[in-house]
Amino acid sequence: MQFIPIHTRVIQPPKDDLFQVLRESIQDIQDGDVVLITSKVVSIHEGRCVPIENTEKQLLIRNESELLYQPDPTRRPLSVVHHALISSAGIDESNGDGYYTLLPEDPFASAQRIHTYLKDAFNLKEFGVIITDSHSVPFRYGALSIAIGCHGFEPIMSHTGREDLFGRVMVYSKTNIPDAIAGGATLVSGECDEAYPIVIARGIPNLIFTERDAREDFFVSYEDDIFAPLFTQFKKKDV
Repeated sequence: MQFIPIHTRVIQPPKDDLFQVLRESIQDIQDGDVVLITSKVVSIHEGRCVPIENTEKQLLIRNESELLYQPDPTRRPLSVVHHALISSAGIDESNGDGYYTLLPEDPFASAQRIHTYLKDAFNLKEFGVIITDSHSVPFRYGALSIAIGCHGFEPIMSHTGREDLFGRVMVYSKTNIPDAIAGGATLVSGECDEAYPIVIARGIPNLIFTERDAREDFFVSYEDDIFAPLFTQFKKKDV
């Protein structure tokens, strides 16, 4: 399996043309590939940028969060956005040139639009798109990328009914494909001035391609999540 970073020009806030950048920067894309794109450049394409000057960041975080937890004002708030636990609602100042960059409003719809564009532009049949964002893991230094949206392939691989090495039948085991791919892409995309907002993942085994919106298979409800007890102190943004 390969992760191929794609260098691009600087994508300029508050709004730029991502499709032009894709057209200019991608030289080789094949059926079976998965194209990973950072949420920041998708958001800039969609105009999801707010001037830092005269903007109250805490209010912006509150408005963008589905759930919010900040018992201590000296610490950055924890937010649930797009079914992901992300600091400060994913609102970022880095590489923003004087703007806060918000997350895409609907990353799955964004992924579908990019998928449609690439399919037509490169005459592709079966491939995937993932929108990624940085994510911190409890009890670990450093960031990983996770998928906040995807399109073109089934996101979950179920192992129900299969046997392990000793004949035990699997009941609940599943593989989260988008996050697994996104985590690997972190190693080549960079976090600073590398200008690799696009990564092509090639040779990923066992992908099942589809044109349907599969987000409902990807998400777990808050009530059913194994981490649900940790969210009891989170507040909805309208509280």
